[in-house]
Amino acid sequence: MRIRHLRYFLIVADELSFARAAARVHIEPSPLSRAIKDLEAELGVCLLQRSRGRVKLTWAGEVFREEARRMLAFMEGARSRVQAAARGYRGRLRIGLTDSLAQPRLTRLLARCREEEPLTEVKIVEMTVNEMVKALDHDEIDAGFTVHPERTDGFVKEVVWTDRPAIAIPRNHPLLSLDKIPLEEVARHTLILCDPERCSGGYDLLRSWFCKYALPLPSISEYVSGHEPMMMLVAAGYGIGVGLSSQVALCNHPDVIIRPVTDDVPNIATFLTTLNKPRSDELNRFITRAQQVGELAPA
Repeated sequence: MRIRHLRYFLIVADELSFARAAARVHIEPSPLSRAIKDLEAELGVCLLQRSRGRVKLTWAGEVFREEARRMLAFMEGARSRVQAAARGYRGRLRIGLTDSLAQPRLTRLLARCREEEPLTEVKIVEMTVNEMVKALDHDEIDAGFTVHPERTDGFVKEVVWTDRPAIAIPRNHPLLSLDKIPLEEVARHTLILCDPERCSGGYDLLRSWFCKYALPLPSISEYVSGHEPMMMLVAAGYGIGVGLSSQVALCNHPDVIIRPVTDDVPNIATFLTTLNKPRSDELNRFITRAQQVGELAPA
């Protein structure tokens, strides 16, 4: 079974069109179709239903899509590990990063890992919360950072640090008359909000606040993937933004003023999520360092 054929199949499964899939891999549709037929012949099953130019996955195709992803992830992991060994590393950690959590504390954590354990390679992979759960389950990552508060069976979430929420406000906005912004005032203004799919942790957390205080969810002018585009749109007057104080400070903009929320709004916890199973020594040390960086006692 050729790795190239697995990649071809996954692209066809994503596009559900041989023409679009062929354009992505820069070959003609005919050889792409033949490669998929060769794969089907080797497996002895029909992976795709082809009808009048339309393509649909069979149930066997749905199952094989997951297996193909797992095989490619395994091969990529093997390649990465061998290359890391050739560079002198003796250990490896694969860490998922969701909700655009490029925080200053994470920078300090990674720097400390390089200083204290230079022979362990730490690889950071950006992903959504749903992708993180699947990646942990398929052994594609060892742990993942998220602000999503929901607990999931089979997984362990440990708080590594907390942060205060902050409100990004355009200049000359009436909210600037307040030193601290209550949620009731936030609810009265149009929001620029993190994308519910790409940053589901932050999105769900914000919705839970408004639900807890029986406030209507404000109107949303734009969804963004992180703090930088949020600050740009706030500066342009599209609305106000809600973010982590440590991150909005990094995205300083001359036309945006940052105000803290009132003290009744809870801190935002950043969790490190792992499978509920014995962990490697490298991962235990990584979690301990993360908690120390966050000024929390190790669990």
